[in-house]
Amino acid sequence: MQEETDRQLVARVREGDLSAFEVIVDRHRAALVALAAGRLGSLADAEDVAQEAFVQAYFRLHQLRKPDALLGWLRRLTDRLALTRLRQRREEPVAPERLEAMRHDEAPGRDGAAELLSELPVAMRQAAALTYLAGYTCAETAALLGVKEGTVKSRLSRARGKLKEVFGMTEEELREGKPSEEFTQETIERLMREARRLLGEGDVDGAARRADEALGIQIKEYFASGDDPNFQLNMEAARIKGLPFKKKRREEAEANAAQYGFKLEELDWEVADVDMMEGTLGKPTGRGKDGWGVPHSRMKLKIRDARDVMTRLRCSPQMLHEWVEKGCPILRCWPFARFDLDRVKQWLKDNGIDDWPRESVRDVDRPIRVIFKALHRRELTPEEAEGVITNLGWGDWG
Repeated sequence: MQEETDRQLVARVREGDLSAFEVIVDRHRAALVALAAGRLGSLADAEDVAQEAFVQAYFRLHQLRKPDALLGWLRRLTDRLALTRLRQRREEPVAPERLEAMRHDEAPGRDGAAELLSELPVAMRQAAALTYLAGYTCAETAALLGVKEGTVKSRLSRARGKLKEVFGMTEEELREGKPSEEFTQETIERLMREARRLLGEGDVDGAARRADEALGIQIKEYFASGDDPNFQLNMEAARIKGLPFKKKRREEAEANAAQYGFKLEELDWEVADVDMMEGTLGKPTGRGKDGWGVPHSRMKLKIRDARDVMTRLRCSPQMLHEWVEKGCPILRCWPFARFDLDRVKQWLKDNGIDDWPRESVRDVDRPIRVIFKALHRRELTPEEAEGVITNLGWGDWG
């Protein structure tokens, strides 16, 4: 089957096909990460910026006049976001003695390496970030950057002295443009040691970031090896990566239970692990009948998602978002949200709200249509549209 062009994918997304946007993300993610890494000198920050760029791109896709130029448009959006992040940084410059210590560190982490790479010019930094931090070959890096392979090798050659100090790699490995299997495994182990240390110090978010980096390297190796049947995911890293979400979900489950006058401990609920690699992020927060901390075992409740509420009340996403901002009860389980339909109706009655613009049945059956129309009419900015969906919970908006 012939691969779809960017123009065809953009057309499908504009028609409401979200799977087409997933193809766009898979196709262009590496290029955006490379661009952001060149600006920021940090692969972790670059991955965050690339993700933010795709989110904004989704809501701004109607602004793209030439779908064939999608990649160039994504690059410009990413570059602006990377520059904004640079301006917002509050970190002090790395002291000379810190740089010297990192140079002689027997095993500097990826963040330390990125700080050293930040001394390189942008073009060399992009090539170095892709080859030595992300593990792409010179040929792959050239394709991602849109330059000749010889150009990449030239840029790496000029940076080679510093890179050799940072990574302790052999000349052969440097010329090849790809770290050895032993070096890759040492990097993963180093990140996991750092994750454990941070977890012991109570820095759950920091530990999760290190675990996420380790998983990213491991999964890339899996795909590079041709789907090795003996591959085993680092479950410790997956568990640590999910800890911040597990904590957040427990807090939200407690808040949900409190809305009905219960404590979480009184309900049939036991906290569940959140393993984003295994897809458990989209499942209930805990085991038992009272998922999300909602007392199903004690009360007869009509719990609906945002789309169902909009369909039943024929209200727009913007209207439901506005009600939530004013105090309409909502049940949260990041990144999703649910509503107790009876409590929503009672809240509307208590606040004297009985008249609002009724959306067409066809549009509210696919709320994203309403969002796209509001964007097209400039009634919402892309940032506001993103805020509406985030507030009401990610789910089936198609």
